[in-house]
Amino acid sequence: MLRKFIKNISIYGILPVVGKFLNFLLVPIYAKAFTPEQYGIIDLFDALVFFLLIVASLEVPTAMGRYFYEEDTLEYRKKIVNTSLIVTLFSAAVVVLLAVLFKRPLLEKFLSGTEHEGLLYVAMVWLFTLTVNTFLSFIPRYDNRPKVYVLVGIISIAVKLVFSILFVVVWKKGLPGVLYGYICGNVASILMYSYVSRHYFKPVFSFKYAWKMLIYALPLLLGSILVEIWKPWLRHLVTVYYPVAVVGLYAFAIRLTSVNMIVHGAFKIAWKPLLFERKNDFIRGDSMKRISGLVALASIMMGCMIACFAKEATLIIGSEDYLDSVRLTGLLAISGIIQMMCELRGFGPYIDDKTFIVTIANICAIVAASAFLIVVKNGFGVYGIGYACIIYELVCYVILVSYTRLRYHITLHSLWEIPLLAVLCACVYLSANMMQLRFRAIAAAIACLLGLYIFLRHYYKVNIKLRNTD
Repeated sequence: MLRKFIKNISIYGILPVVGKFLNFLLVPIYAKAFTPEQYGIIDLFDALVFFLLIVASLEVPTAMGRYFYEEDTLEYRKKIVNTSLIVTLFSAAVVVLLAVLFKRPLLEKFLSGTEHEGLLYVAMVWLFTLTVNTFLSFIPRYDNRPKVYVLVGIISIAVKLVFSILFVVVWKKGLPGVLYGYICGNVASILMYSYVSRHYFKPVFSFKYAWKMLIYALPLLLGSILVEIWKPWLRHLVTVYYPVAVVGLYAFAIRLTSVNMIVHGAFKIAWKPLLFERKNDFIRGDSMKRISGLVALASIMMGCMIACFAKEATLIIGSEDYLDSVRLTGLLAISGIIQMMCELRGFGPYIDDKTFIVTIANICAIVAASAFLIVVKNGFGVYGIGYACIIYELVCYVILVSYTRLRYHITLHSLWEIPLLAVLCACVYLSANMMQLRFRAIAAAIACLLGLYIFLRHYYKVNIKLRNTD
């Protein structure tokens, strides 16, 4: 199981590595072209669109994966794919229409004004193309064609990069130019995914399967909405207690920690199909412990490097205007690591079809994190935003992982994670307080040595023994 997971990661991981690198190239361009306040506006629209994406998609791609493998016939899978596509197109159109009809209250509540009404129209075009593109991207993944998925993904990201630079830098389109680039990348991706999956498309619709998928997806949708609503809700709270420019600092810090999302993205893309296809294997033996431990090792090590050198990266990529974002970067790295491990270790509700537990976990997390921010307001400065993010992810982790461990009686944690987490916290502390570079470099070196020791002892030597046994 571990070998298959690593194989999937090695293929699927190409897209997050290349994709995050190409997207990362946009960060210095936007940081130089826009002020922190303008960067904050971009981030607010990003959060709004990705929240509405969850509503528009209805979690149909996940539901399609749940039933895709039940029969191994082309006609059955055509029925599943086309039914899912029609439901997705209808829901996306409805969400876009409602957003346009209620644009004024939406802008007033989310952006505290209607001066960006034109930007909202462009964002809704992006939302529709993004919803269709997201759905189509799942088909080659469920069809076990990872190379096709990766190739199309890389090309579409490159198209987005080129057109974003053209619209923002060359044609001086300002904030709308960012969204124009996103739309161009999605359109290119839709055309390519449609072509490579053309053997599945057929004018057929099944009310039976549509109902089955909606019954599965709707409880999960509520949980997903609560997951995604946290992002725009957090930004709303930030705009209440902080200047809009702080949203820009938060957005920049998120982009900086996106380097660690390379690991997260590779894992998530490889994990979903494997979870549904081989779910029985995960509840036996120590496969889950070994897989989750390997992902934890890689992500924590990356988090240590990001935290230790966040200040230098910020000055190189951005400018001194964004320097305060360094105080957030390490905390956001910890938050991302917890989220990643929760998705990996908290799989129980998904394979048990008890997705309402995910909903409960997210409700508790939103209440806890929101209460923290409302009570402390800006008493901790920008640190408070990072603490709120960690509280949110930690509550979800405790609930979902506890359910999985108690339900299946499997071990999910390793003792060696404790010293590694301690080193990560030390790196974050040094970074948040902007300690001298030599101290942060020493902490990074200690993290590397400890991580190498853990890998050699718990993974490399064990794999050699397994090969010799085979």
